[in-house]
Amino acid sequence: MKIVVMGTGGFAVPSFRKLLESGYEVPLLVTMPIRTRRTDRIPLPEIRQVAAQYDVPIYDPDDVNLAGAETLRAAGADLLFICDYGKILSPEIIGVFPLGGVNLHGSILPKYRGAAPINRAVLAGETRLGVSLIHIIPAVDAGPVIAVDSYEPDPNDTAQTIERHLAEMGGDLLLANLPAVRQGKDAAIPQDDAQACKAPKIRKEEGHIDWTLSVREIRNLYRGLQPWPKTFSDWIRSDGKPSVRLILGPLEIAGTGAESFAPCGTVIKADRGGILVQAGDGLIRIEGIQPSGKKAMEPGPFLSGYRMKAGDLLR
Repeated sequence: MKIVVMGTGGFAVPSFRKLLESGYEVPLLVTMPIRTRRTDRIPLPEIRQVAAQYDVPIYDPDDVNLAGAETLRAAGADLLFICDYGKILSPEIIGVFPLGGVNLHGSILPKYRGAAPINRAVLAGETRLGVSLIHIIPAVDAGPVIAVDSYEPDPNDTAQTIERHLAEMGGDLLLANLPAVRQGKDAAIPQDDAQACKAPKIRKEEGHIDWTLSVREIRNLYRGLQPWPKTFSDWIRSDGKPSVRLILGPLEIAGTGAESFAPCGTVIKADRGGILVQAGDGLIRIEGIQPSGKKAMEPGPFLSGYRMKAGDLLR
């Protein structure tokens, strides 16, 4: 079976590699064009590196829907596999392939349809995360579900580490279900749209910590926004000097309940033993700090160079 792969981000790489290693013929990789200025110091995206390793031709149009049908048809593939590509496909493109297309998505559908399913699930405090293999239709992550796999991540895992694990799971899920897809015997189940929720793209401003949130919500904010945009706050200095933007994390729960009567965002403790900040229902311990334009450091070295003290505010 010949399979055209559409993918751009790292989530697609394990599936792409496993298809090639398992002997499936991939006549074409369709990926989004490189939009940053290339230098020798910027490596090629990993999916392009894999394509080069296996001599898979690359097709990278700005919009595959506008002029891609003939190129895809010329590849002579039976099936389209799409994962972490970044564009909704037209019925014409899907119709090029005799077996249609399948999509690997990083959530337990119908929950978290959209661009950032893993981040959104972690932000929401989900304790079971997974991947879904679905048939492609011209709608966002709404096709019938072929198969699902899931697991319970460690509470210390971040969206970044969870994504790597789910990507590997997804590659295995794809390989396990391709024979049934090829034979038209995959028994896909329509999604319940009433249970669906969206997972829109993460915006940078979402990393700005609202200290009135609960300690668990702030902890999930840190976990869900790795590796970008991370969590940050503005340090309002009591010495009258200009405020400083601080990237904060790891963030840990130091206690819940009525720990202090101080306003949310107040630094309760700042010494070499740690930095504690009042949140909505307890205390958060800051275990890493990166002042704007500086390197990340632990609290001890930070406090040696910056005079943060109890009573200062993070906003």
